[in-house]
Amino acid sequence: LIESYIPGRELTEGVFNRKGVVIPLPVTEIIPHNEYFDYEAKYLGKSDEVCPAQIPSDVEQVVREQTRRIYQHFGCRGLIRCDYILSESGKVYFLEINPVPGMTKMSLVPAQIRAAGMSVAEVLDCLIEEALETSN
Repeated sequence: LIESYIPGRELTEGVFNRKGVVIPLPVTEIIPHNEYFDYEAKYLGKSDEVCPAQIPSDVEQVVREQTRRIYQHFGCRGLIRCDYILSESGKVYFLEINPVPGMTKMSLVPAQIRAAGMSVAEVLDCLIEEALETSN
């Protein structure tokens, strides 16, 4: 797989389903201290994770709408995270879906949950209830 390099800002957003409604979490900007969001940046604290991201409201709306549409289009369940690049020209590029985002103290989604004013336990309870309802 060969991809073009897109210089810009790295953004990510988690979402989950609650009673048929896709619930967005705050968008996070990842600012690696190195050139890329590599192992050191991700696991050794060599990055800043700004949540909520300091981005224009129109960019935030694009990310939120794209994430919601991706979640619904692919029939996602539970909690996912979508990653993006905000190019220097202001265009938002979708990179990937993370269907099993990390849930450690250092992970992005728990920070988004807290920034949204929720607890991780509250969201996990919601996810369990949704899973039980859809399995019946």
